[in-house]
Amino acid sequence: MWFGVTSDTDAFFFSYGLILFFSLTVAPVVESVIVPYIAEARKIESDVAAFVGKALCITGVGLAVISGAFLLAVKPLLYTVTEFEVDTLNLVYQLLIEFSPLTILLVWTSILSGTLNAYRKFAFPAITPAFRAVINLGIMYVFKDLIGIHAIAMGYLLGEIARLAILSVVTKRLNLFRLDLSFRFDPKLREFFRTALYQMIGMVAIGLNPVVDRTMASWLEEGSLSILHYADRLYMIPVTFMATGLMVTLLTHWSDRYYETGLGGLRENVKKAVRWVGFVSFAIVILLFFLRQPITKLAFGRGAFPLQKLPEVSWVWVCYLFGFVPYMMGRICVRAHLAAKNTKIIMRYGIYSFFLNIFLNSILMIHFKVAGIALSTSFISLFYVLYFFIGFRELERIK
Repeated sequence: MWFGVTSDTDAFFFSYGLILFFSLTVAPVVESVIVPYIAEARKIESDVAAFVGKALCITGVGLAVISGAFLLAVKPLLYTVTEFEVDTLNLVYQLLIEFSPLTILLVWTSILSGTLNAYRKFAFPAITPAFRAVINLGIMYVFKDLIGIHAIAMGYLLGEIARLAILSVVTKRLNLFRLDLSFRFDPKLREFFRTALYQMIGMVAIGLNPVVDRTMASWLEEGSLSILHYADRLYMIPVTFMATGLMVTLLTHWSDRYYETGLGGLRENVKKAVRWVGFVSFAIVILLFFLRQPITKLAFGRGAFPLQKLPEVSWVWVCYLFGFVPYMMGRICVRAHLAAKNTKIIMRYGIYSFFLNIFLNSILMIHFKVAGIALSTSFISLFYVLYFFIGFRELERIK
């Protein structure tokens, strides 16, 4: 809104998209994977401060090296794969340099957020993104006329620095532990990074599925990709409603319980949670099914949106909703595998689901057009819950 639609905004969104893809692949994984490690350290009365301090130092150095190598390699690649003007490409590269510290900051805040979650201090990791957003907007507003598009990069960086500072102060004030910074790479830290790497690979593969869906939707008649996007936005409303807060709480609770009751206790917890979540999510699907038309009209039935397309958006949304129940149940099962540090199964699932999604899209698009892509996602959700539920047998062999 403040910067309009120019070559500068093109440069910003391109550079920010690259950094965001990398950061949002690494940071959420680190935040979730660290929880069972903190739970284990507390159970055996190991030094949590030393583990967290080493994780912060080593990730900082490692990401700095990776960012430097990326910046050295990306400029000639940009000239090859993009068709930007020279000035725009130079701006893209400059913004990438300005954004590069954001990857380290996001991972550091994720480490502290995951640690606080492991201590059941959920409120602080949950509210700090709001402080980051306020600072970000304030910086952009104050400096937009002075430094232009660079104000956005400054806002993101200072916002994340503020979030890191808040989490650090909270950790100190709560007297959870005193950070013990160190660069010593021990076997437990090596296991932590290996566990995180498996999940990162899986998350990258899973993250490619929406890209595949949009690409294949572009093969259909005009407007199909937009209809898929609008239906997906409606689908994400109940997903966000059900998942916000619940998944973080379950991971923390089950990570503690796993080291108290073992795999048997974890399995019983999963069964209870799956039944409860399955019942609630099924009730939500029934309610949304009967309200699909007025909700679709309320969301999109105004402005320049063609009213004749509303029924198609509604139908594609229903096709997404077919997979809502198994998807939510599958997310419960994933949290149990994370509590047991079994992230290899996430890596395998990500790879399998990627190819299965392409296969199902190719078949269902023939008969159902864009709705077939949504149906494919729902079938993938069924595979999701079955794969991770059956995967408990693998845990029995591992543990």
